[in-house]
Amino acid sequence: MVNERHSTFTIGGDIFDALYEYKLLQVLLDNIPDSIYFKDRECRFVKVNKAKAENSGTTIAEMTGKTDSDFMSSEQAARSYVDDNQVMDTGNPIINKVEKITHVNGKEIWASVSKIPWYDAEGTLQGTIGISRNVTDLIRSEDKLKEKSNQLSEMNKELERRVRQEIERRQVQEQLLIQQSKLASMGELISMIAHQWRTPLNTLALLMQDLQSACEFGEASLDYAREAADEAMGQITFMSNTINDFKNFLTPSKRKTIFDAKEAINECLSIISGLLKSAAIYVTGSTNTFGPVRVEGYPNEFKQVIMNLITNSRDSIIEKRKLLNNNTYKGHLGISLERERDHLAINVIDNGVGIGKEIKDRIFEQYFTTKADDAGTGIGLYMSKIIIEKHMGGTIEACNEACKDAGNETRKDAGNETRKDAGNETRNGNDTGNENNCGARVTIRLRLSD
Repeated sequence: MVNERHSTFTIGGDIFDALYEYKLLQVLLDNIPDSIYFKDRECRFVKVNKAKAENSGTTIAEMTGKTDSDFMSSEQAARSYVDDNQVMDTGNPIINKVEKITHVNGKEIWASVSKIPWYDAEGTLQGTIGISRNVTDLIRSEDKLKEKSNQLSEMNKELERRVRQEIERRQVQEQLLIQQSKLASMGELISMIAHQWRTPLNTLALLMQDLQSACEFGEASLDYAREAADEAMGQITFMSNTINDFKNFLTPSKRKTIFDAKEAINECLSIISGLLKSAAIYVTGSTNTFGPVRVEGYPNEFKQVIMNLITNSRDSIIEKRKLLNNNTYKGHLGISLERERDHLAINVIDNGVGIGKEIKDRIFEQYFTTKADDAGTGIGLYMSKIIIEKHMGGTIEACNEACKDAGNETRKDAGNETRKDAGNETRNGNDTGNENNCGARVTIRLRLSD
């Protein structure tokens, strides 16, 4: 009897527990905001919770025994039917499938749907269990985020496009300024050509006069004529090469190349030698490196920088003569090339007026000039800085030279080359006989490519 009463009590406890768990489950189903439903093997609703009925625009009683086609659009109901049968046929669940659901009352929502096969206690397939969560707000937030992201992407593209346009515009402007700088010095270039041509033209004139006299006095012979023709052709070739040098100087370099900086400087000195000689400016040069000095950049633009610095030094020396009221003041221009590990330092030093403290920080500004309005454009040093620093990745800086001859320091460099650059014999700075000959130093540094 005890055992029977205990058994009855146990059975009663199981029933009580089952009822309690059922009530708990019902409370959960009635209060959870997610839609939960059970379907039989014919895809008919066996049980739904309160949220499912409300989201479908009906009641729990109305949904029991019916299918999705009674509460959704036919297209959506068909997709749901396929998913249900897939879960039952394969036994594989569908987890968090996001889909747009349109109910028969026209209400549209986005839902995250999960479905699993439904088995009874014996393992027999009964249908499917589904749960769907309304993620409309999340999807709309994602859509807004995507929209904002797309807008941001378009803004970035537009910004990049404008930046490219501005870069291209500035590059074009810089090229125009470079050409403008060359054209601004066209008068000087013509003067340089005139100086370069004066001697060969005089030689040609003398040859023609001599040949005419020889013919008049019967002294002309075939050998004499050939010798005169050879000498004349040599002068003509020199004049032709001079034109080619100026043509190359005026032609922009189209792409970066590796070139010999020492050779480029000598070419500049060759072009401007006539003007320097006529201005009584002596040129000294030195280097602590032998052979080619290779750098990467735009050779013709680099030559323009060197020409700008040389002509500025010439003008500074002429200005100092005026300030001293001394036309015999001997101008001195020193150019040195120094290897500094993996860089090349190019120093252009003169004994002109130097750089005033009040303008020291402005000399590389665009359109800034200390010359008269009809003598300076204010773009030479500005474009020199653009070419060296932006186009060739180097540096350029200017300072005042100590009050000693501008060439003395270059004479100390290793190698101590003595040349006749620009047609002027290299001299010791002490021979200039000048006092108070402070000047300016401009230093260019470029990375070596050899």
